[in-house]
Amino acid sequence: MRKTFFRSIRILLYITAIGFCCMANAYANSEATERKKHETTNDAAQLGDVVVRGETTQKDLETTSATVLHHEDITNRVFVTPLDIVTLSPGVSVIQYSQGGTAANFIMRGFSGNSHGSNTAIFLDGIPLNEGDGYADTNVINPEELQRVELIKGPSSALYGNYASAGTLAFYTKKRVDQNQLKLQYGAHNTYEANFVGGFSNENWDHVYSIQTYHTDGYQDNSKWDRQNAAVRSTYHATDTLDIRLSARAFDSDWDAPGYLGEEDYKRDRTQAVSETNGGRKSRQEARLDLDYQITPNAKILFNTWGYSQEFSRWYANDPSNLDDDEIVGNLRTFERDVIGTGGSYNFAGSLAGRKLRFTVGTDYMFEDDDRNRWRLLAGTGREKGPKFWDYNIEMHTFSLYTQGSYQILEPLRVVLGGRYDHFQGDMTDYLDGGETFSMEEQNIFSPKGGVVLTFLENRLELYGNYSEGFALMPGFSEQAAFRQEDWDPQERTQYESGVRIFPSMDLALGFNVYRLETDKDYILNRITDEYENVGSTTRDGVEITLDYSAYDYGHLYLDYGYVDATYDRFVSDGKDLSGKTLRSVPKNIFNAEIRYTPPRGFGGRLRYHYEDGYYLDDANEHKSESWERVDAQVSYRFGQNANYLAALDIVNLLDKEYADYTAGTTERRYSPALPLSLYATLTVNF
Repeated sequence: MRKTFFRSIRILLYITAIGFCCMANAYANSEATERKKHETTNDAAQLGDVVVRGETTQKDLETTSATVLHHEDITNRVFVTPLDIVTLSPGVSVIQYSQGGTAANFIMRGFSGNSHGSNTAIFLDGIPLNEGDGYADTNVINPEELQRVELIKGPSSALYGNYASAGTLAFYTKKRVDQNQLKLQYGAHNTYEANFVGGFSNENWDHVYSIQTYHTDGYQDNSKWDRQNAAVRSTYHATDTLDIRLSARAFDSDWDAPGYLGEEDYKRDRTQAVSETNGGRKSRQEARLDLDYQITPNAKILFNTWGYSQEFSRWYANDPSNLDDDEIVGNLRTFERDVIGTGGSYNFAGSLAGRKLRFTVGTDYMFEDDDRNRWRLLAGTGREKGPKFWDYNIEMHTFSLYTQGSYQILEPLRVVLGGRYDHFQGDMTDYLDGGETFSMEEQNIFSPKGGVVLTFLENRLELYGNYSEGFALMPGFSEQAAFRQEDWDPQERTQYESGVRIFPSMDLALGFNVYRLETDKDYILNRITDEYENVGSTTRDGVEITLDYSAYDYGHLYLDYGYVDATYDRFVSDGKDLSGKTLRSVPKNIFNAEIRYTPPRGFGGRLRYHYEDGYYLDDANEHKSESWERVDAQVSYRFGQNANYLAALDIVNLLDKEYADYTAGTTERRYSPALPLSLYATLTVNF
């Protein structure tokens, strides 16, 4: 395993060296001839800011219902975990399992496993956070250092492949700062955080540093959680046309967890813990090197190489009170993961035949090396390891080619076309099965994309639509089946979407879209053969509506509503025909309303309301969770000579509603209680 990993490291170093040589040669050639100063166009100016793939084609998102959030949308908010950021997009719900450093999950486009499954691709500065089974830990993100967040719904972008069929969540950090920021926060359940984001720039360098430390005792017993997050990004402007950037991040997390309460315990005392055994720890270190070379004012080459190493352990145990000491109560999971990757892209923003043309073409390679182990936990031994029942290694290679571009065919009509090719191959060695190695059937997948946007009435009316195809490999704990099973196909996912954006005035924006997302070749486990068969199909139909209104200079009203009908079309499981039934764990209705007042100085405030339906807990639709609603509030005061101080008081769950963030099970339910009324005081200083 380690030999293969280091061999891949050498390959990556060779590719990096070639990249350096290409850049150096291009630089030498450009120096050998006199540089001519080009007149800068808007496209060229925007291209100069492109440092991560996808930024060239960001405008192409106008053919989709994607949500783009900027720093000012994210900062000055209290997030239970960083994943809460996605609740600022319509039709999206977050599940806080409240198990410390275990990742939260979110529901989008009728898919319930988007960071605990293989449905959504999640990136931080171009580095994928998804692990082999799709699990993605967004706790490594520091919201204060984010410049932009893109939430792309459905498989509509050609820049993303594996896991990106329900959508893509891309976080982009600041590459340059104009001022330093220090944030200090203390609140309910002995929660405190110190967060610094700063740096400096000169003619040749841009430096950005961030460091975050966080602690909470938690609302429930046995819920202490400590995490630290530090990052640095240094950009060297070698010439007018060549930038070299080195980024590094270190993350450490250590936690206890309360476990999931049974119904009787949940009703009696929501603050108790199931077992003191539950908890975990995680460490992650990553680095990335970027080379950005501007060939012409309208063309830019991006090259990157990156890698990370992480270790994860989690103790998961049920209530041991009614068990004998030698009975199984849970398990210990340890995952060691080393990943390296490289990629390059050519980016163009200019014109053809007098019409605007933008496109990206690129390639990516990634190698994953995963060691996965599990031991039984016994009721009388706490966190001590019992018998081992998992011990295997996975080595996975992914190679991708992609292109996406847009062309202004007519003044009101812009067309976006794209496609990508993904190749997957890998091996699994099972050390509990005599060290036998199983090879995955190689997968070669092509995914076409297309969209249009029509603009009328001097940009006051936009009509858009898109068609896209995506895929999903075997998800979750069936990942071993992807190697042991000789014959299987990826799931096929197809999205049709159309919408309208209306801007009646400078202060008002309205949005409406409808979509259908079809899944064919869904996996169903055949209990007789113990193999997964591609015989299921599902359909997800939805509507999303938004209203965004600014008034009285600093006042703001925002409303959004999402509806989804997620149904089984053809699905027989364990002899039961589920056709026509609603998919489990998917709420039909989600509504948000927010009103805020944010003057540049003095008192401000915000009031936010959230409602979502209960969801079915079983495929037969016989059991359902409770609907819930929550109101959050903030009062703030901005002061100082340059209004560089901000004091804020946030109240989470203002009305102290009792509800469960997570509900599972049917006759024997399990719950994760949501936070009660909780106060947080924050002081932010910009200098």
